[in-house]
Amino acid sequence: MTTSTLSHFCSLLLLLLLLPDLLPTVFTYTRDNCTISLDSPLETDSRILQSPSGEFAFGFYRLESNESANQFLLAVWFHRIKDQTIVWSANGNEPAPPGSVLKKNSNSELVLNDQQGNELWKAPSNGSKSSCAAILDSGNLVILDENNNSVWESFKDPNDTILPGQILYVDTILRSRQSLTNYSVGRFQLSLQPDGNVVLYSLNMPSGILEKPYFATYTMNWEPKLMFTEAGYLYVQDAKSNSTFNLTKRDPGSNKNFYHMARIDYDGIFRLYKHLKNEDATSCGNCPLSWTVVQGIPDDICAAFAGYYGGGFCGPNSICTSANNSIAVFCQCPNGFSPMDQSNNWLGCKPNFALPSCDSGWEANKELVNFIELPNTDWQSSDYNLLQGPGMNKSRCIQECVDDCLCAVAVYEDVGQMCRKKLYPLLNGRQSPETTRISFVKLPKGYGSDNKKGHSETLVLALLLGSSAFLNILLFLAIFVAVYCLYHKKQKLPWNIDSTFTTNVRSYTYKELEEATRGFKQTVGNDWAYNCYKDKKLDKLIENDEEASNDMKRLERLVIVAIWCIQEDPSLRPSMKKVTQMLEGVIEVFVPPKPSLYTSSPPSKLSSFIEFPLSTVESDHLG
Repeated sequence: MTTSTLSHFCSLLLLLLLLPDLLPTVFTYTRDNCTISLDSPLETDSRILQSPSGEFAFGFYRLESNESANQFLLAVWFHRIKDQTIVWSANGNEPAPPGSVLKKNSNSELVLNDQQGNELWKAPSNGSKSSCAAILDSGNLVILDENNNSVWESFKDPNDTILPGQILYVDTILRSRQSLTNYSVGRFQLSLQPDGNVVLYSLNMPSGILEKPYFATYTMNWEPKLMFTEAGYLYVQDAKSNSTFNLTKRDPGSNKNFYHMARIDYDGIFRLYKHLKNEDATSCGNCPLSWTVVQGIPDDICAAFAGYYGGGFCGPNSICTSANNSIAVFCQCPNGFSPMDQSNNWLGCKPNFALPSCDSGWEANKELVNFIELPNTDWQSSDYNLLQGPGMNKSRCIQECVDDCLCAVAVYEDVGQMCRKKLYPLLNGRQSPETTRISFVKLPKGYGSDNKKGHSETLVLALLLGSSAFLNILLFLAIFVAVYCLYHKKQKLPWNIDSTFTTNVRSYTYKELEEATRGFKQTVGNDWAYNCYKDKKLDKLIENDEEASNDMKRLERLVIVAIWCIQEDPSLRPSMKKVTQMLEGVIEVFVPPKPSLYTSSPPSKLSSFIEFPLSTVESDHLG
C-alpha cells in the first residue's frame, strides 16, 4: 500500500515538473501593466514611451536615411544604449510622414493613419476591443482589452527580430528587410514549418515566391517551437517530445552584462547579436560598444547556395565571398563586369563587352582574346565540358578555352589535373580559401586589363578626392590602414601612385607614423570617429568644411569604410579591391563593429617612405 502511494506521488510530481513544458506559456496582465492610454492619440512629435526599466521604448522613430528622410516608423527599440536598434515596427513597408497619428477607431481598434486619414497599419484584434497598451521590459508591446486580456502582442507578430523570452510557433515567419536603412520586406525569411523544420528561404522578388531553402534543421515530424532563452541561447524544441535542436554553438555572454537579439538580416544570414549593457563599464576590457555577432546561420552562406540551381546568392556572373562565419558577406563583379543594379548587388553582374557569338565576334580573333585570373574562385553550376588527364595544366586549359568560341571561363584544378569549361550565364560564383580551383575569365583585350581596371578604380578615388581637406585626410587614413592591414596579410600589391593623389595628400615617414601610432600598436582616431558615427554626429568631424557638409551620405560611407579597415580581426578587414568597391557603392557596406584600440602586432619592417596605390590590383587578382 505504501509502495503504491509512493508510486502515485512520484508520477504526480513528474507530471507537475513537465507541465510547464507541455503547455504553452500563458502570460497574465493586470491594470498596472496599462502604461499606455489609448484614449489620447500618439503623434509623430509626441514623446516616446518607455518600458518600466527604460531599456525599451515605443513611439515614432525618425528614419535617418536620405531615401526616408523626415519619415517615421511606429516602432519598439532598444532605448538605453546609443545604438538604439529597432526590434519591431508596424509600418516598415510604408513609413509614416510627419503628422501621422496612432489612435483608436470607432471599433476600438488601434490604427495608424497619415494626415489624410489613409490607413498605414491596424493592430489585429480578433473582434476584441482595445483598451490600453504596455511596453514591457522584455521588449514586448502588448495591447489589452478591458479585462486585461491580450488582444495583440508584437512578440506574436514579429518582423525580422526576436528577443530573449520570445517563442515562435508553427507557421510563424521572420522576414528580412530590404537593406540596412530600408525596413520594407526583403528577399529572405525564416519559417517554422508544419512538417517540423525550421528553414531559411530566399524569395523570388518581387513575386515573393519561395525558392530552394539554404538552411534547414531537418527536425522532421516535430511540432517545432523556436525558443530564445533569457540567457541568450537559441534552440528548437519539439512540443510533443521536448527533444531539442541547439542553434547556438558559441557563448553569447552573460545576460547580466549583455543585451541579446537575433535577426534575419537583409543579406539572408540569421545572426545572434550581443551588446554591452553598461557602455561606461571598464570591467569588460575591449568589449565593443556596439552590436557584435555571436554567430551567423548558416556558417557560410556562399557555400550554402553552392548547389543552388540559379544565380546563387549573388546572382549570375557575380562572386560571393563570406568572412569569418558569416559575420559579413560580399557580392562583387569580376573585372570587365558591372552590377546589374548599383543599388542591389544581389541581382548579379553583366559583362561590359559583347558576349561570344561564334559568328565572327571578338572571340574568333585570338589576338583579341585576354584572360583574367581569379584564384580560389569557381562558378559551380556552369560546366559544360570536363577535360582531365596527365597532359592537362593551366596553360593548356586556357588554350582549350581560346579554341572554343562558346567557352566563357576556364577553371583549372591541380587535384586530378582537371579543366572545366563554363558557359554564360555564370552561376553560383564563390571565392573562398577552401576553393582550390583557379578561374580564367575570357574577355576582349582592353576589358579587365590594366588600363581598363586602372580607369574604373582610379576614377572612383579621383572623384572622391575633392578640395575638402577633411575628406582627403579621411580617405587617406582609410587607404593607409587598408594597405597596412594587407601588409600584415602579406598580400603583394603594386606600389605606384597617381598624380591626383599626390597633389592632395602628403607622404609620411616611418618615424612619423611610428610616433603617431605608438610603435604601430595604436590606430589614430578610431574611437573618436566611431563614436561620432554611432551617435549620428558626423558633423563634428567636419566643422567649417562646407564641401563635406553638403554631402553627408558620402561622408558616412567614407567613415564606415575607414572603420572596416581598422578592424582587429584581420578576416574582417576588406581588401583594397573591396575598399574601392565600397567607396564606389558597388558593394553593400555593412554597419561595422567598433574596432579595438590596439592592433594585434606591430610590423617587423616598413619602408622609410610609404606611398599608396590607386590602381590597387593587377588585372589577374581579385581582392
